[in-house]
Amino acid sequence: MKIKLFLISVFLLTGCSNFDYQGEGKDVPTAGNVNIWADFADSLMLTQMKEVFESKYPKARLKFTFASETDILKAVNDGKCRICILHRDFFENEKQALENRNFKVRGVKFARSSIALVSNRSSGYTIIEESNLKQYLSVLQKDAPKLCFDRKGGNNYMFFYRRFKLNDKENANLISLPGPYAVMDWVATHPDYVGFVGVNTLADKTDTLAAHYQKKVKILQVQTDSTAAAYPFQSQIYTGQYPYVQDVYIHDLQGYSGLGSGFAAWICSQPGQILVKKSGLLPCFDVGRTIEVDTE
Repeated sequence: MKIKLFLISVFLLTGCSNFDYQGEGKDVPTAGNVNIWADFADSLMLTQMKEVFESKYPKARLKFTFASETDILKAVNDGKCRICILHRDFFENEKQALENRNFKVRGVKFARSSIALVSNRSSGYTIIEESNLKQYLSVLQKDAPKLCFDRKGGNNYMFFYRRFKLNDKENANLISLPGPYAVMDWVATHPDYVGFVGVNTLADKTDTLAAHYQKKVKILQVQTDSTAAAYPFQSQIYTGQYPYVQDVYIHDLQGYSGLGSGFAAWICSQPGQILVKKSGLLPCFDVGRTIEVDTE
């Protein structure tokens, strides 16, 4: 069903350059203005997508508001956000609550991402065992590494909050910082800390900012009881070796065929999926390649 909806969306996008319907926001799939809320972990990727999409559709203007998962969901509930990118689908109770308020809830999974654990390059940490990490997050332990997150209500923290069923008890070994680059700057100058950042902030080899931080921090392997130690990169995401993987969704709550649905279809098309792969995430739709072999 999702593939069918995706193909319909692509058809609408590719055939609607002169589409004259205007919704509440006076936007159409390839023109108008729209504000998209997203996690800061994807800022490098989305900035590149904005540039390519707007060059393809000059009448379209995308504005991104980068915020924590908690703030994005609050903006949705307050009616301030109609399009958002989250590292999860809406839960069933969230969908039901929105539908009860006559929201049209539409979403598509377009990528898989991971949460990277990073440390100071001079630290002795190379592999983190999940059983130990749960303890580090749950209680204050002597001689344990201190931890820093990109905001306590952010995507990365909420992932572990749910995975390990953490409570809201304050942990003196855990600090909250204003963004992923603040996390890496902190780790680069504090050898006793381990930080959590989205893989997009590190994995794009062609981005100068990502390359800068690759030199400042050390990316750690993670080992669980059922998997060998693995890095948070595409090959280990694909094989299921790396444990801290998230599905990335774009959610369109506009309720009409506007710029939100147009951008969602473009993300799932070949150009969007190529940028997903370039950014270090795993595309959900095979971008494929055509190779011609000269037999003469």
